[in-house]
Amino acid sequence: MKLIVKQPSETKRLPMEFGGIATISALVGIDVTPRGLVSGALPLDAEGALFAGALTLVVEGGSDGERYLVTVTVDDATGSRAEEEVEVAVLNLTWAMPNGGAPMLSIEEFVERFGLDEAVRMTDVRGDGRIGKDLLVGALTAAQAIVETSLSGRYSLPLTDVPQIVKVWIGDIARARLYLGGAPDGVDGSAKAAMRALERVEDGKSALPGLPAATAPAEGGTVSFHSGGRRYANGLGDY
Repeated sequence: MKLIVKQPSETKRLPMEFGGIATISALVGIDVTPRGLVSGALPLDAEGALFAGALTLVVEGGSDGERYLVTVTVDDATGSRAEEEVEVAVLNLTWAMPNGGAPMLSIEEFVERFGLDEAVRMTDVRGDGRIGKDLLVGALTAAQAIVETSLSGRYSLPLTDVPQIVKVWIGDIARARLYLGGAPDGVDGSAKAAMRALERVEDGKSALPGLPAATAPAEGGTVSFHSGGRRYANGLGDY
């Protein structure tokens, strides 16, 4: 099932596939069912835009924290009927660093990478089936702080264009931090690999793609970067 993650005030569009139907001749109907996570949730508006035999689902509205099952039914050019379901998660996705800095990885990007079910499972401290935003933002904040500390000696912050690899590092570190009792081997390994990659960048052994290093001072000739010693105790275990 496809997933749409959106802000309450945001409009999202999703091209529908219906198992590879070549030509859609008619939109039969769209049914929207809230999951019931939010009492008195606002309705989610869902419409279908049919053009040149293809259909795009357009959704807007909904309440923060609610999830909606959207079922779209169409007829193809031969008269056969097809149905496709989409999960729509409406979330207030805004967050910022404690100093007011912009996030390098959005909540939407985190959820799209690791899945809504895992994000809920790891943060739902109230047991209401919703993402615990405070817990997730705490993990993202800590992960970004680690990344910024490692990059600050070689790059001007904030980054004007965040490379995808930086988003991957933040996501891997934040994800591991959500496992309060200890992350599984695969999750733990990804976080430690991110930390090692950051150490290589900090030590000048690798560089961020597409970004110039910070401008060197005009005087002083050769410029060297010094890490000040490792900050990660216990063999990178303190991420």
